[in-house]
Amino acid sequence: MMRGLVLCADDYGLSPGIDRAIVELSAQRRLSAVSCMTGAAHWPADAALLKPFIGKIDIGLHLTLVDERPITPMPRTAPRGRLPDIKRMLITSHLRALDHAEIKAEINAQFDAFEAAMGCAPDHVDGHLHTHVFPVIRDIVRDVTAARAPQAWLRNIAEPYSEILSRGITVPKALFLSALGWVFSRRISSNDGFAGVYGLRGDENIEALFRGFLKTRARKPVVMCHPGDCADEQGTTRHARTNEYVFLKSQAFADLLAQSGFELRRFKDL
Repeated sequence: MMRGLVLCADDYGLSPGIDRAIVELSAQRRLSAVSCMTGAAHWPADAALLKPFIGKIDIGLHLTLVDERPITPMPRTAPRGRLPDIKRMLITSHLRALDHAEIKAEINAQFDAFEAAMGCAPDHVDGHLHTHVFPVIRDIVRDVTAARAPQAWLRNIAEPYSEILSRGITVPKALFLSALGWVFSRRISSNDGFAGVYGLRGDENIEALFRGFLKTRARKPVVMCHPGDCADEQGTTRHARTNEYVFLKSQAFADLLAQSGFELRRFKDL
């Protein structure tokens, strides 16, 4: 009997190449979830391309609280009109020095942008660079999601350390993220397996990585991915994204899924 797996492509809306690849892979049934950056520059133009997949895959909100431009005025959090980098956000959140009202208003605005474009609430909620599990932010995310999308599943990035060590892929980073997400995981009912963490340098063997990601004993596993048709775009992750895109649309990926005993499913069907 085949086991279910959620394969979720992150960062929809960030660039035309990412959006193009995710739409193609969704049409080919090589994804079962997509996470959308509704404050990103290309979201307004490309959101409609996902509408044919409503009810067929999980379409969720990829809350963006670092690096990009916010939707709302955030004089304390983003005084120059740009959200802080991940290091600054990590430190500020752990010091409990974030402006609660600004963060909540921005999260609500990103929900608004999703609903305005898609005509429905998101199927799931997570965070760009995993900021949804940071102190202060995690409580706001949980409360806003409960109020606005009570049916949505929240991404859990914590998993048993034994799984990470057994997989052997980018172990220090995966252990750090799992520890970071531990408090959040105790307060939600969601996936009990999480994989997809690696360096996105562009020189990785993608098939070998996914073979490792599929080695899980979880009952509700989620694997994140970052495909993109990005060879002609800028950005440090463009080669890794293109390599993922090429692999995920290949017969080799379909064969690997079958050999590993998995089929792609929406979260509610796990």
